[in-house]
Amino acid sequence: MTLNTNKKIENLNDVIQKVEGEFFVGRKKEINLFSQYLQSEPEVKVLYIYGAGGIGKTYLIHEYSRVAKKEQVLFLTLDSRDFPHTPEGFTEHIITLIETSTQMQLYIKEYTLRNLLHTLTEFAANRRIIIAIDTYEYMEDLDRWFRQVFLAYMPQTLFVILAGRKPLTGEWIESPAWRKLTKQIELEDFTLSQTREYLDYYGIENEELVNTMWNFTNGHPLALSLAALTEQKQQSKNANERLSEQTPHILKELTHRWLNELQYTDLHTIIEAAAVLHSFDQSSISSILKKDVDLKTFQVLTGLSFVKTLKNGWSMHDLIRDAIRIELKHRNPERYHLLNQRSVAYFYRRTLLTRSADDIAAIFYHLGDEFIQSVFFQDTIDISMYLEPIAAYNFEEVTQFFEDRKKDASDSEAQFYNRQSNQSYRFYASSEHNQRELELINDTYLKKIGYKGSHLLKNNQNKTIGLSIIVPINENTLEHLIHEPVSRAYFSRLSPKEKRAYSVSENTNAGWFIRMLDYLDPTDTAARSFLLYSLFPLLLSGERIIVSNPLPFFQELLQNFGFEQVPNATHYDYGKNNPSPTYILDVRGAKLASYLKQLTGDMETNNDMELITKTFSLTDREEDIVKLIVDEKSNAAIAEELYVAEITVKKHITRIFKKVNVKNRSQLIKRILELT
Repeated sequence: MTLNTNKKIENLNDVIQKVEGEFFVGRKKEINLFSQYLQSEPEVKVLYIYGAGGIGKTYLIHEYSRVAKKEQVLFLTLDSRDFPHTPEGFTEHIITLIETSTQMQLYIKEYTLRNLLHTLTEFAANRRIIIAIDTYEYMEDLDRWFRQVFLAYMPQTLFVILAGRKPLTGEWIESPAWRKLTKQIELEDFTLSQTREYLDYYGIENEELVNTMWNFTNGHPLALSLAALTEQKQQSKNANERLSEQTPHILKELTHRWLNELQYTDLHTIIEAAAVLHSFDQSSISSILKKDVDLKTFQVLTGLSFVKTLKNGWSMHDLIRDAIRIELKHRNPERYHLLNQRSVAYFYRRTLLTRSADDIAAIFYHLGDEFIQSVFFQDTIDISMYLEPIAAYNFEEVTQFFEDRKKDASDSEAQFYNRQSNQSYRFYASSEHNQRELELINDTYLKKIGYKGSHLLKNNQNKTIGLSIIVPINENTLEHLIHEPVSRAYFSRLSPKEKRAYSVSENTNAGWFIRMLDYLDPTDTAARSFLLYSLFPLLLSGERIIVSNPLPFFQELLQNFGFEQVPNATHYDYGKNNPSPTYILDVRGAKLASYLKQLTGDMETNNDMELITKTFSLTDREEDIVKLIVDEKSNAAIAEELYVAEITVKKHITRIFKKVNVKNRSQLIKRILELT
């Protein structure tokens, strides 16, 4: 092999790299890690970067190249789509890159692995070499050879960077050796501060506009770039108008980028269904499509780079999900509304069957109330947060929480953004309100009322970031509720009969009084959404839920949830200019089904009673009774509604059980919901 050295000539790529370097922001953790590798001989030999399309993997590789160049490191960048996925194709492409990067002519007769390894060994004797391969997800057909042959026999001083949309799997993580030699890093969306820094390069400095664009894009770099270009072209209108007008264009570009990894065109309809759902599993996808989605197809869906695993199911990346939803709603509104109605029907049936908080939450998500969607479903709920029950061992953290809040009882403000409507909903509480709240309640309140039902909200560093005080109503708490501020307006006016109804044993509850939801960082919308979402189980408690609050933000939320204002229970504990009504929601017994039916209206009529009637050969009267059983009506209530004797209802139910081959109401409801 002969090496001919030519004088280095600056080319267009040098100019491109310089401009890209000027626009590169963020990723300090990833850059610092790479710099450490350059300064040492790391045990790790493969650095793998992954993330959804447009997250900035290619730009990070280019920044690595610029950092390496300053250290006189030979940095070879490949895109897996630029060469045939064969050992010969890979070898020829690497050798060509070496010639291009070093401006040397390598006189190699055959592009064999032996010659490539020999060339790399010669270069590695005098300088460090890094090979970076972008879009590695397309190299599945060459993955085994690349790992077992090329990587296994490359010079030890060689370092490899790979970038793809999905995490490495298979032998990369199953083999202890490859786990030790490989480090995987997931790129995340930009934070608000990183977004601010990025937009500054486009001359966008207005704080309101920065926040609007960050909310719209979720900090996704490609979406930010498209939105920033839109802003530069149209500076005559306000930010919301500009984004609203350009939303179809931006989303079309994003969905094209993300969906180009699909190898099966028939997966598009399944992706649409998955995007309509806030979270999904195989059952929910099959139900709203009205066809069975087989396991292989579902595994392809969940294997997409923009689909992530949740505690109970899967979900799309927030921005991608909303982009597909909005695009579908614009392109085919009839289909969008059909899928959404089927989703309501599905989760309505599931809620009656499972009594799951996630299922009832899904009903509210699909009802389409933008205010509720924005506040309770702030993108995907952050599962790294958790609620820790308050007890004696951690009570000092409650005391500390109140002390910290007293130090900063300034105005509280948070914006909840709805990407589909491009609207923001503002929560605001004045410093006077916050100071008054801390005068009305402190850690002593919890000592008197008891710890049950109250929780500390913590992040994944085990740091307390919020506090939830929800008082169970029973014989132990009732007297306190009657005399304490805020709650006394309702409980002090109870009749003797109502007091007896609430005075249940301390081991049970007759209802819940939502007393306080508070946060150390008033602007933390993710924490607010988490605590609010955690209230959904109360709807399934089978009891009454009572709350009193002077803030219009919460009053509107309560009304949207169907809470009713209690007459003569408005108080002025927060000040003479701050009337605080009391609201109640009664979901005792069969009232839950009635409550859900009232909310969903005709949207949950997808129970398909005609199919049930034909399947089990039910009479018209038996069909009526089955409907009322699903609505949790008692035998007496059914008899009253159908104007028949209760004994007649019992006889009909016995025949229904026999036809459906079940023994009780629970089995009947389960069988019917499985069918529909």
